[in-house]
Amino acid sequence: MSKAIFDGIKALFPPGTRVHLYRAELSNPPRLEDFPYVVLHGGWGEEVSGEPGDRSSDDIPDQVAFTLRCTVAALSLDGLSEITTTSREALNRQRPTVTGWRFSKLRQQEVLTAEPDNRVSVDTLNPVYLVDEYPFTAYRA
Repeated sequence: MSKAIFDGIKALFPPGTRVHLYRAELSNPPRLEDFPYVVLHGGWGEEVSGEPGDRSSDDIPDQVAFTLRCTVAALSLDGLSEITTTSREALNRQRPTVTGWRFSKLRQQEVLTAEPDNRVSVDTLNPVYLVDEYPFTAYRA
């Protein structure tokens, strides 16, 4: 997914929401104030151009199918519930705005249910996280 599309998706979140692109940017070691947060990540999409059977390497893609992944993390189940609600309200059934493209609606699908992250410790707490996916398609405007 292009950075412009990620930026358009990030702009859907309310101000003050900690949203990171590609990976969480946490303090070293992580601190309480780093949480809760959202990480937007995903692949570069599957491009389609031209008519079926009439494609060439110099076609400009006119449609791209994406799967956005959204990892939400917090230091408690209550915090996870709150950031998950914020994330889903910001993204589900929304359309990003990016110059030169129009989008289908993002549709939320849970990929990974709430799990503790035992690799990270903040004071005496282990974060909890979950992962949602949002498949969508971008079309040249």
